[in-house]
Amino acid sequence: MDSVSFEPLSQWFQHLAAAGFLTPEEAERYLSAARDDGGPLFEVERPPLIVAFFGGTGVGKSTLLNRLAGEPVARTGIERPTSREITVYLHQSLPTEALEQQLPLEHLRLARHANPNRRDVVWIDMPDIDSVEESNRELVFQCLPHVDVLIYVVSPERYKDDTGWQMLQRFGHRHGWLFVMNHWDQGHESQIEDFTRMLRQAGFRAPVVLRCDSREDLDRRRPDDFGKLEEILTRLARNGGADRLQRRNRSHRMQELADRIERLVRKLDPESVAPLVKQWRRLWRQTCDELAPSLEWPTRALAQEIAGKGQKRLKSEQGNSSETLLWDLWSQKQLEDALDRLVLEAGERGLPTALLKQRLAPVRQRLDRILIDQVQRTVRAALARPGRSLRRGVLWLTAVLRYLLPLAAGGWVAWQVVESYYRGFTGEGEYLGLNFAIHSLLLIGLAWLIPFLLHRLLEPSLEKVAESGIRAGIHQGFEQIEAEVVSQLQDLATELKTLQRQGRAQLQRLRQAALTEDPPQNSGLLERIFIHTEKS
Repeated sequence: MDSVSFEPLSQWFQHLAAAGFLTPEEAERYLSAARDDGGPLFEVERPPLIVAFFGGTGVGKSTLLNRLAGEPVARTGIERPTSREITVYLHQSLPTEALEQQLPLEHLRLARHANPNRRDVVWIDMPDIDSVEESNRELVFQCLPHVDVLIYVVSPERYKDDTGWQMLQRFGHRHGWLFVMNHWDQGHESQIEDFTRMLRQAGFRAPVVLRCDSREDLDRRRPDDFGKLEEILTRLARNGGADRLQRRNRSHRMQELADRIERLVRKLDPESVAPLVKQWRRLWRQTCDELAPSLEWPTRALAQEIAGKGQKRLKSEQGNSSETLLWDLWSQKQLEDALDRLVLEAGERGLPTALLKQRLAPVRQRLDRILIDQVQRTVRAALARPGRSLRRGVLWLTAVLRYLLPLAAGGWVAWQVVESYYRGFTGEGEYLGLNFAIHSLLLIGLAWLIPFLLHRLLEPSLEKVAESGIRAGIHQGFEQIEAEVVSQLQDLATELKTLQRQGRAQLQRLRQAALTEDPPQNSGLLERIFIHTEKS
């Protein structure tokens, strides 16, 4: 794809791999599928049209090549007498250095000719595609990226061959196709019609189907279309068909990659995170409700310890263990299971589980720390300011009244004593007696006792205050964990939105490049040898 830079695509696929949408191997396969699989076979100013015979065993591919050459090329003109699995028939003026680099040398046989009328076409006889030898099929796949036109050779008995038909459907868009029913002396016109119908169903609008009778006895040959085959290929070669076929191949690779990117972009839907957030809130509430009863005993035990020792020691002395007086491994496992269920839910929704696990890892590692820190904070706050505001106000008032009321009562008694003494001394009244002394003491005592008792009654116990602080800390810790996970999910939605925007930009660029590389045309023959789909 010379017209498209792979750097932005590569970076986007790397981001997808980092996000967990693709493995690095999958990302590389995406790019490899779009790149040209091989360089040119011939480094000349005007490359020839590369034509390959394609078909199953016994359909007569080699016979057609021998008929084309006018001699058994498998036994003459051989430059490298090694394997006979790939035969290349080419003009003697064409250099073969690039050819020998692109195709496996140990399986390559070259047959040259001096016919100037055939210089623009190179013929390749490939191994049988339905061969039981895996190496033969591998050779076919090595040749295919370099081929411009495939001549699909069938016989009257084998034109419905499954292997060849699968190859046609798999690689149909990457080459031009001509179809030859060989052994025409054994065929019937109804078979041509049936084969043509099959090709139309496969996507060829007007497939070029030719008849060939390649028997060695010329007198017994039926009239066929072999001359038309040569004429079509020569016309393609001389009218720039090779360049057009290569451009169309590149265009189709872009379209294939764009289609795959489009499917990926649809999966990068940030809106799909919103239902996951709701599911997480429900899941977390359920987990907290299930966990709450199991925290009752640790809560009371810790509150008793705080009240008994007068200190806010929340952690037990267990070194680096995650177990605490309040928290243990079982509680930790319950919360981790909730995170695991969230990841599974995300996977079922097609979201990147690897990225989500990566984002949730810091939260997972801090689950116990979040709870303990919140409990420490709320217990300290509760002990520093126990009870509600109104209660604290009443406690303050009773604490003041414990001293103020007795002082006021004592002051009043003292005033009465002084005043009575003065009145008695001047003869205007009597001195105070024992009854006054008793009642004065009772008044002062009640002035102190009533606010004292009210203060003691209203003052919460240290254990209750600690227990209230612990419960508040647990609640706030659960809320903090829930909020942090929601924040990570929202960040995930933001990242999906960014990846989706980048993917749409790559998609638009590829679509435009594909259209530029191979604009729609109605060029008769070229359109007949191409397979068509709704998009093409």
